[in-house]
Amino acid sequence: MSKTARTNVILIIITIIVAFFAVFFAIRSDRIINNSKNNGSFGGDNVPTLYVHGMRGSTKSTSHLTKIASRDGGHKALAVFVEKDGTINYKGNLNLKTSKPLIQVIFKKKFTPVKQQTKWLHEILKRLKDHYGFNVYNAVGHSTGAVSILENVAKHNKDSDMPKLQKFVSIAGPYDGILTINDRPNNNYVNSNGKPSIMYPANKWYPAYTSLLNDCKDFPTNVQILNIYGNDNSNTNSDGIISTSSARSMKYLISKRVKDYQEIPIFGVNGQHSKLHNNIVVDHIIARFLFDQN
Repeated sequence: MSKTARTNVILIIITIIVAFFAVFFAIRSDRIINNSKNNGSFGGDNVPTLYVHGMRGSTKSTSHLTKIASRDGGHKALAVFVEKDGTINYKGNLNLKTSKPLIQVIFKKKFTPVKQQTKWLHEILKRLKDHYGFNVYNAVGHSTGAVSILENVAKHNKDSDMPKLQKFVSIAGPYDGILTINDRPNNNYVNSNGKPSIMYPANKWYPAYTSLLNDCKDFPTNVQILNIYGNDNSNTNSDGIISTSSARSMKYLISKRVKDYQEIPIFGVNGQHSKLHNNIVVDHIIARFLFDQN
């Protein structure tokens, strides 16, 4: 056999071996992905997404978000109503086979402190795991809802009865003050790390920034974060209610711990506080972040 013929034979054998291993690992990867989808883990298509509104919010507050998410492959599966007396009612059909299930959490009591919302979310998420069987979830929170999501995860991430947060979208989160309560326009500033120049104390509705900072020492490290905040161009550097500094101070709380942290500002009319959860620009940004990588 000539040298050229031997070389060709060797190349053919190597090609066959490489092809064999390529097929083997492809099949193995598919099994891993399918298994993860079956138990709601590792970013499968059935990872549920919770939508939590802010103070004075209602079903309408997150309806537009879920409507757009539905167009991107999500399915409205469950509405969770927290009554004024704290009773929690679940309406809808949710199971492990539901593709990209969407869950709206609605607080019937319009004004509820973060501390109380956090307790209710804890109960809802426990049920998501022990009753519905989900091990991971995504979350979208607007205003107070965003702070409650963060606080719940920070306090209960290590609990064995809790599903694990995978992706978190914060919209106009008041992590360090709110203009109508304690913050003032152009009064607070954050540095490149998101550290605020003023760390506001606790009040009736919100925890102190230093408390959040302490709680977030236990924030999970494998979470992807998208922080959306508004600037309505009214010379207040705010969305009319939440200063950009307050919203951006989230970075200092968790960015050194989490897997990925992104900030996206929205300017002008669409950057107004109540518009941030009700405009097509933000809706599509969120849908892409949640679903395109799954």
